[in-house]
Amino acid sequence: MANQILIEPPKEVRLKRKLNELELSWPDGLTTRLSCLMLRKSCACSHCVQAKRTGRLSLIDADVKVERVELSGVSGLQFFFSDGHYRGLYPWAFLRELSEQVS
Repeated sequence: MANQILIEPPKEVRLKRKLNELELSWPDGLTTRLSCLMLRKSCACSHCVQAKRTGRLSLIDADVKVERVELSGVSGLQFFFSDGHYRGLYPWAFLRELSEQVS
């Protein structure tokens, strides 16, 4: 996560289960859709970061889904993935960074 600048949270967050994506509507008018696979691959929890750092192979099902989304205080979201993973916190700044990569 490059930038820890305070980012205003999205105006709206929608989990689109049929499309397997998360839709974020930001206050500046940007609306983006992030695939559940992208979110899972982008996990920055200590376990996932360590696996990436040591070059361990992480098998992630291409059809991974977000089963549940929870607001984590006022700072971001926590996702509960269909593969059982739920450790990562996704701060607003990180979600905005991912949104800008796909827009």
